[in-house]
Amino acid sequence: MKIKIAELNEAISNLRMTISSLEEKIAKEESDKLEAVECYRKEKEARNEAEQMNVSLTTELEKVSNAKLAAEQKASQDEATKAKDILAIELKCLRDELKQIRDDRDRQLGQVQSLTGEVAKYKEYTGKSSEQLGTLTAKTSALEEVCTSQRQQIDMLQQQLSAEKEKLKIADLSHSETRTVFEDQKRIIGQLRERLEEKEQQVIEGESLRKKLHNTILELKGNIRVFCRVRPLLPDDGPATDMVVSFPSSTEALGRGVELTQSGQKYSFTFDKVFNHKDSQEDVFTEISQLVQSALDGYKVCIFAYGQTGSGKTYTMIGRPGPPELKGLIPRSLEQIFLVSQALKDQGWKFTMQASVLEIYNETIRDLLSPTENPGKKYTIVHDANGKNTYVPELTIVDVCGADEISTLLQKAAQSRSVGRTQMNEQSSRSHFVFTLRISGVNENTEQQVQGVLNLIDLAGSERLSKSGATGDRLNETKAINKSLSCLSDVIFALAKKEDHVPFRNSKLTTLLQPCLGGDSKTLMFVNISPDPTSTGESLCSLRFAARVNSCEIGIPRRQTSTKLSDPRLSYG
Repeated sequence: MKIKIAELNEAISNLRMTISSLEEKIAKEESDKLEAVECYRKEKEARNEAEQMNVSLTTELEKVSNAKLAAEQKASQDEATKAKDILAIELKCLRDELKQIRDDRDRQLGQVQSLTGEVAKYKEYTGKSSEQLGTLTAKTSALEEVCTSQRQQIDMLQQQLSAEKEKLKIADLSHSETRTVFEDQKRIIGQLRERLEEKEQQVIEGESLRKKLHNTILELKGNIRVFCRVRPLLPDDGPATDMVVSFPSSTEALGRGVELTQSGQKYSFTFDKVFNHKDSQEDVFTEISQLVQSALDGYKVCIFAYGQTGSGKTYTMIGRPGPPELKGLIPRSLEQIFLVSQALKDQGWKFTMQASVLEIYNETIRDLLSPTENPGKKYTIVHDANGKNTYVPELTIVDVCGADEISTLLQKAAQSRSVGRTQMNEQSSRSHFVFTLRISGVNENTEQQVQGVLNLIDLAGSERLSKSGATGDRLNETKAINKSLSCLSDVIFALAKKEDHVPFRNSKLTTLLQPCLGGDSKTLMFVNISPDPTSTGESLCSLRFAARVNSCEIGIPRRQTSTKLSDPRLSYG
């Protein structure tokens, strides 16, 4: 028994030594496990950094793609896109490998926990056979091999991560080069835009100087300025392909020339300005705004529209109700007068303005602002002693202080004006419409006084009886209109030939316009043209008449700055 006990004690000692050895191995395995966990943590941090770098790389690649697209660097963009796709594929592979390693780690942790439980059981049952110890030893060896394999995989992933970092550096360098090229091209584009704006400004200044010199020459010559406006084709006209009016594009005639084709023959005309069918009301007013402002400077200004029925005279002068862009020259001119007069208050100027509106209907003057209807009342035209100013006694004169009051007066006058329906125009003006604004200004600082007059006239349209189909009252109106316009032609021809006698008194219209046509007024005529092929004859007559008007010299405009006009009633001079 003693021998047996000694052998058992020796066996126990051996087992204890074996257990100590196993505990050391288990401690070492736990240390290795902690190292594996630490390596996993580092690996996770590296993966997060790789993901962050991937996000940053993706953002940078998108910026590079946009910059290359703006700089039209398509080849570089394709390379960057391919690099991005390759990196995305490699990153996906890395993520798959990391997921596999994570799964292996979780499985190994479970195995370590299971092994730890088995060791605890072994400690409690020290009497178990050595076969179990061998099994544990085998499992431990297997775990060691797995850990070694994982270390190798981690080393491989670290090498791949280093390679990806190198690729990122190369991509950053490519992005920097592309951005430099883009900035250079952007700077060049900015310089070209600045040069373009500078050239455009020079063109605008040159055109402004040309207009100013042209107006100065005309004022020195005393010529009547003539603007031509061609209205667009209307639904009642012929098709657009039959348009008989064209506009030359040569440098000399651009914006000043118009051509009319009749029976295969082309007639060319040149005026101070030509507006085509695409020009707006604002475009037209911009050209005459300086002339309108001359009335505030103390000049006599007269603007009248001439043309056949339906050519757009009333639309040009008065416009249409509705949107502001449809307003004609009369409301726009008056708005500018009041706007500028308010601005001149800072320079000590104080202006008073009086307005009147009349029409010449069947050689009879009618007061369109009269508070009471008096169709039988007769008005006369009176000239002052020197013949430079004309007025109509007993005509209603209204003091105005703003554009709103003028708008109300124009509406009232338009409702009172004579209109009628003909075969050429649904709303044909059957009278000559004359709006007059007299302006008196005093500078309280210099005591300088100015007196200006602004006459804005919408003439009735010329028409042929065969086309208008006028009968009854319309027939009498047509005869009166054509007679007054014929008298206007006689006056223009006499002025052009510089005859000693000019027949101003042959009609009420020419008598009223005498100061504008034969005095020291700044006068502008709009000749309105219809592009309708059926109106070619009337349009040609209108253009020929306008060319004759353009050649008339009526005297140099003079500014009235000395004293107030003797007659308090409104002057048409």
